[in-house]
Amino acid sequence: MPVTGSCLCEEISVTVDLQELPQPVVCFCINCKKSGSTSFSIETVVPRDLVQIAGNPKIYSDTATASGIPMERLFCGTCSSPILSRTPLNPDNCFLKCGLFEHPLTPPRKIVCDARKESWVNVEVAPVEVPVEVAAHL
Repeated sequence: MPVTGSCLCEEISVTVDLQELPQPVVCFCINCKKSGSTSFSIETVVPRDLVQIAGNPKIYSDTATASGIPMERLFCGTCSSPILSRTPLNPDNCFLKCGLFEHPLTPPRKIVCDARKESWVNVEVAPVEVPVEVAAHL
């Protein structure tokens, strides 16, 4: 059974053709903080061909990236919920925002930009467990 989620107003829905989401990643980069208006972003890397989006998300081309290569940030134009990010540096995958999904998440497998983490944040990283369906696409 696929995993489904939606933005806050439910205008945008996301279906992932997996039994469960891969272990998430926690990102503390400035751009993730600003795009989500929070201290960090929790996302999961999923092959693009396993993700279906219903609705019409808006796309912001984030050109102020550390790599200098633009990252597309999709979000709901009505409620402003972040949906996913994608970059030509990783063209086969997208970075899906975990807040779209109502089911429990597994502990994160990786922390990105740890040096920008707030001192009061304590995130523990779990061993990497990649579902077989995802591993075939990475």
